[in-house]
Amino acid sequence: MWSSICGGAVLLVASIGALDGTPFWGEHAAAFAVFAALLIATELKPIPSLTDDTELTASWAFAFTLLFIAPLAGALMAVAIAPFLADVRRGKRVDRSLFNAAQFMLSLALGGMVGSLIEDVSLVGHGGSVTLRWLVAVAVACAVGFAANSVFISLAIAFHQGLPVTEMLRRSLGINLEMDGLLLALAPIFVVIGLQALVLVPLLLLTVWIIFRSASLALRNKHDATHDQLTGSANRRMFEDHAQLIVDAAKASNSSFALVHIDLDGFKGINDRLGHHFGDLVLVEVARRLREGDRSTDFSARLGGDEFALLLADVPDAAIASALAERVLRTICEPLSVEGVPLTIGASMGVALFPRHGEDIDQLLHHADIAMYEAKQGGGGIRLFDGVDDAPGPRRLGLLTELTNAIEHGELSLAYQPKVDVDSGRVSTVEALLRWEHPEHGPINPGWFMPQAEQTDLITPLTDHVIELALAQCRHWADDGIAVQIAVNVSARNLHDLRFPARVGDALERHGLDPSVIEIEITENSVMEDPLRSAAVLAQLRRIGVGLAIDDFGTGYSSLSVLRELEVDRIKIDRSFVTNLASNDGDLTIVRSVIELGHNLGLRTVAEGVETIGALQILRDIGCDEIQGYLLSVPLSADLVTPILRRGHISLDELRPLGAGS
Repeated sequence: MWSSICGGAVLLVASIGALDGTPFWGEHAAAFAVFAALLIATELKPIPSLTDDTELTASWAFAFTLLFIAPLAGALMAVAIAPFLADVRRGKRVDRSLFNAAQFMLSLALGGMVGSLIEDVSLVGHGGSVTLRWLVAVAVACAVGFAANSVFISLAIAFHQGLPVTEMLRRSLGINLEMDGLLLALAPIFVVIGLQALVLVPLLLLTVWIIFRSASLALRNKHDATHDQLTGSANRRMFEDHAQLIVDAAKASNSSFALVHIDLDGFKGINDRLGHHFGDLVLVEVARRLREGDRSTDFSARLGGDEFALLLADVPDAAIASALAERVLRTICEPLSVEGVPLTIGASMGVALFPRHGEDIDQLLHHADIAMYEAKQGGGGIRLFDGVDDAPGPRRLGLLTELTNAIEHGELSLAYQPKVDVDSGRVSTVEALLRWEHPEHGPINPGWFMPQAEQTDLITPLTDHVIELALAQCRHWADDGIAVQIAVNVSARNLHDLRFPARVGDALERHGLDPSVIEIEITENSVMEDPLRSAAVLAQLRRIGVGLAIDDFGTGYSSLSVLRELEVDRIKIDRSFVTNLASNDGDLTIVRSVIELGHNLGLRTVAEGVETIGALQILRDIGCDEIQGYLLSVPLSADLVTPILRRGHISLDELRPLGAGS
């Protein structure tokens, strides 16, 4: 950039010195004034402005017109002033404004010099006739200047962003040709009319406008194919194309970069509570914040829905990648106001590094996707891919298309984990946990497909199928003389579906079971996304006689009044508070408070994730009613859990620590 700036300055000073008393506007002051004014006007206000990064102007046509009718110094002064004023008006950095002016001057002068090797391009401006030789020289001058401009810009972008020069040059030539190619052909016509019939220039401008309109439509179509219509950000197609450039450049330079997969937290709640119009405005604002990040070398795109991706260039290690991702997260989470409504949004972000976590864009997206879902399951924030790809099969979105077939072809099954009464050891309930045995890829981790399924309409038939499997097994146990309650987890979509209670009732009637045999487990957050509708659905389930429990209690944001009004039977204390119960006084205080709260409201309390005898003893001492966890039993198939249910209890006093025996 600074080499170009210095070169442009030297060229301008030298050309002014070569005037030797000749006016810089030459022999045709009126024509010079008209075309210089048009040059400055079109730079200051492009016609039309298409996008943030693509504009149409007639700059090159007017610049070469000035070169052909006036001394070099006059043409250079005009093309230096016009882009500099335009860039300053748009708030660009001074060094970039100077670079744009300088490369414009250098390209114009180079074109004029090469064209003059064929014929003096200022011949007509000095009173000469229009000849074929002069037209050829003009065409060569325009082509060389046009190509030089593309080279200057391509080099600057490629060096700045670390991208392949040849690819950037190819793209720049293509874009510039569409914008300026036809207009350059008008330069010799402008010269003739400007010198011989200046009054006709307005008519010629009509032709310029028509060309503008055609080029504008062509560029708009190209822009729409590579950009998201709502936010204006790059779409998945453009993201993958640009990412491939980054991969190629990183391989060539033996450097590293990071790919960040971003999924917004709480976005569905905004859509549900305020409507999709507000949701769209939130997406537009998030996209803007990503585009206007601190580093101009980074590249963002909207992949679809509330998912975005970000390429962080020149990231040597995980620590820097995490720090940059943290800065992006803070930017996203800044409070925003949408049409006067204050809103907050969070995000879950997965980070994958090149080449550590993959040497092509598909691998990097895949691993960033895994890390993002781990962050989502952990309550949001940033997660670096840990190098463990626990799914040998296709990506999550591909699995979703196969999940419908899995329901139809019997690939889904349930495992059961007992809940045990702390005082008696009686097995009161078993929780049904979904398992998928893929015919090609083997066992599929539910963490891979459940979060995505919960965001689509597929969760409705999936939950219905799980309830059907659970009740069928319950019927089988009842026929075998085993009475046990089965707990089934449901999502926010189920909880907001007013037809869900009727489907549960139909399933119970179909299997001839009492409604009390099934317990529906919900989370605090699913209730709070739409408290009124959730309360209505839960009230219907309560009237049927179905049991209700709040799962993962303590991790959401339900109020005590909502908890009282829901009339649930159990609250399950989240495992995050139970795991370190013996060593963390804060967790102990929380668990004790939840147990007291539950008892004061007439609810039974269940501790999840019990894995040590020490935790069991503490829970027994502070009055917890039931426990669940690996200390008692891992999730078991129906065949393996049946002997436990037939026995009816687990002797808690005979339990051994994990790892102390089978």
